[in-house]
Amino acid sequence: MADIVRYGVLSTAQIALNRHLPAAQAAANSQVVAIASRDQAKADKSAGEHGIAKAYGSYQALLHDPDIDAVINPLPNSMHCEWSIKAAQAGKHILCEKPLSVTVDESRKMIDAAKHNGVLLVEAFTHRLNPQLQCARRLVQQGEIGEVKLARAELTFSIRDWQGDVRAQADLGGGALLDAGCYCVSAVRFVLNAEPVAAQAFQHVRNGVDATLSGLLRFPGDSVAHIVTGMEEPFRCVLEVVGSHGAITVPNMFDEGADVHIAIVNDERVERFSGPDRFQVQLERFSDCILQGKAPEFPPEDGLKNVAALQALKQAADSGALVEVKY
Repeated sequence: MADIVRYGVLSTAQIALNRHLPAAQAAANSQVVAIASRDQAKADKSAGEHGIAKAYGSYQALLHDPDIDAVINPLPNSMHCEWSIKAAQAGKHILCEKPLSVTVDESRKMIDAAKHNGVLLVEAFTHRLNPQLQCARRLVQQGEIGEVKLARAELTFSIRDWQGDVRAQADLGGGALLDAGCYCVSAVRFVLNAEPVAAQAFQHVRNGVDATLSGLLRFPGDSVAHIVTGMEEPFRCVLEVVGSHGAITVPNMFDEGADVHIAIVNDERVERFSGPDRFQVQLERFSDCILQGKAPEFPPEDGLKNVAALQALKQAADSGALVEVKY
């Protein structure tokens, strides 16, 4: 059995060039051997700058390459379903950028295609691999803060080009909720180890997409999570969980070296962590699953459940009504 997974990257998106490629270069069991763009010149440029052996002028041409074992799919949200399914049909394992898809139905089609073709499909959420989120989840599960009552997750940032940025394009699956709010929903679901049952939300629409969205997710037992996401605010990336006996705060969900603030009654402490690059950890674990025939820690059904919560929040924001989360 080979000891390395050969990857092709579908698109020259910045997340691929800035995070996935360096992660592959650092990973012992992973190698990016090809990159594709709809523009051959762009593919050639990216391949040359990053030392990638092959450059393709179409995504389909990359999928036809028999020397590629798996693909990284960082395409715009609206294209995740189509090209993940095509990759599965080509016999390639798929590491798909978040969110897994735009709708639950799309997620289901992607999962079915992966199973039918015997390949792995994993949603590329890296923040849940960071030690501070692992710590928060462990403390909640151990009951250190008592019964969970409230949770809060916020991810906001500012985009400059509201006409050219794909995150601001409705037809490409743009909007703050799908781009950034997906991290908030994933973090809350992960740390609480529970699935929401209902959603309510409000939004500010700009350029045809939700530029800012604030919502509530109700979990079994009537604990409530407040989700805040936006593309027109200063950067924030906070998670807080409040229980009957105390609270846990993660000031930055993305930073591999970060603190977890824990306050229980009159006792306060800070746990400090330093972890490896989360994109490298993600790629190495995904490659291990491929090489060793193991099931991934986070199966694609987890991505479907996250999409279900996102879909309910958006429907609630659009309608003003309380919406049930349906899988």
